[in-house]
Amino acid sequence: MSAPNNTPAIQAERILDALTALYPDASGHVADLMEYALCDLRHLADQHVICFGSTDQKGYRTYLQEKAQ
Repeated sequence: MSAPNNTPAIQAERILDALTALYPDASGHVADLMEYALCDLRHLADQHVICFGSTDQKGYRTYLQEKAQ
């Protein structure tokens, strides 16, 4: 049996790597990386007329489901 490749820990590492590459000025500070990403995700939602709050709530529910597994 192969090891899972999409566990919450792996997902966290992947997003950290991606954010570190996108925002090198943050010097790997996780809180800053998250702040920059959340700001830019709001800009993206605005450009595509998507309600960020509703999408965030859906993401939170998915997070809770994954965390419970």
